[in-house]
Amino acid sequence: MLRHRLFHLLLVTVVVLVLILSHRHPMTWDWSMNGRNQLHEQSLKVLSALTGPVEARVFIPDYPVQRAAIRELLEEFRRAHADFHYRFIDPGRHPELARELDIARTPLLLLQHGGRERRLEEITEQTLSNALAQLGMEDAGWIAAITGHGEARLHGQANFDLGDFGKLLERKGYRVIDLDLTATAQIPRNVTLLVLAAPATELSETETTLLKHYLDRGGRLLWLADGRIPPELASALEIRFLPGTVVDAAAADLGIDSPTVAVARPAADHLLTGRLEGPVLMPHARALRHQGAAWKATVLLRTGPRSWNETGNLKGTIQRDWVSGEEPGPLPLALLLSRGDQQVAVIGDADFLSNSFIGNGANQVFGLGLVHWLGRNEQLVEIPPVRAPDQQLHWKASTSAAVAGLFLVLIPFLLVVAGLLIPWRRRR
Repeated sequence: MLRHRLFHLLLVTVVVLVLILSHRHPMTWDWSMNGRNQLHEQSLKVLSALTGPVEARVFIPDYPVQRAAIRELLEEFRRAHADFHYRFIDPGRHPELARELDIARTPLLLLQHGGRERRLEEITEQTLSNALAQLGMEDAGWIAAITGHGEARLHGQANFDLGDFGKLLERKGYRVIDLDLTATAQIPRNVTLLVLAAPATELSETETTLLKHYLDRGGRLLWLADGRIPPELASALEIRFLPGTVVDAAAADLGIDSPTVAVARPAADHLLTGRLEGPVLMPHARALRHQGAAWKATVLLRTGPRSWNETGNLKGTIQRDWVSGEEPGPLPLALLLSRGDQQVAVIGDADFLSNSFIGNGANQVFGLGLVHWLGRNEQLVEIPPVRAPDQQLHWKASTSAAVAGLFLVLIPFLLVVAGLLIPWRRRR
């Protein structure tokens, strides 16, 4: 009897000690296939780059269920960053503080770091990580878009303009300006990234010289190569554009009527393209190639094998004419050029970021990734939502028929037979 009592006492003692240790030293394991129950590697990279404390105040009424979901997410960030602190505040119990901070709706997360703050009405890992990355950015400098030649403007509202993309960049914390080289006669030193987007007329010799000097001193450039092509700039970057417009039969597979929409997919395992969840759709794109040794080139996007650069009429039946120099796909549509620490992106299309096309495919994600990368804010590369890989079953027709027959025919038949046999056996 004494031995049994000692055993039970020791068992209770061990359980209590385990509970105490688990409370003081919590440990978790994520056994899901793609690690969807833990922070994304990009979130961890953002947190590791932060120096100093991070304060998160969540304004939400005392609703246990809603708070529990937010607390679970914030705990992941707290475990990954020792100086991450959070607390919940009920606006109803602290009305003066809510009025002082202009808390109009809940839930709202007020994030503070380094003397700056961000407000988040949507509290997810993606929004929180991007806000932390923005707070951790040093002086981001300016994104200057060249104007004066009918370019697609980052503040423009026309269908071919890039106004929606420019607003998106400003929401991400960038400062976007228009730059008329004719008026300024210089490119300011605080310009972090220069954008040349589809000039409709030729750049002057002076403007081209300014661009070359900017590149010579290590400037970063995003060239959306529609419209006029400055030959001196193409030569300096060792770029050759194939004649004609890219046509792609793969567009029909996506329900797109026009073959002039190129379906561009990742060509390299690069951070910019490795996590794109769909193709980048580029209307009236140019194919381009790199030839030279001064710049190291990485192809980011290319078309599939059912594409070519059409140099003839784009109406009626279109077929590749190899005699005219029309090259078969895959064709490069986006290049990342590197020279030491300097990087330049050349894309054979500007329309994919236009107001009328930015919402298609992975256009917006790729455009943002380009700006983040070229602006030396790689930690801001968009974090895609993590989805379970096993949400759908993909069966052959024969397998589906077998399962349907099992549940709709065989099992009901066996139940009917059992219902008839059981009373019969009881009567016997």
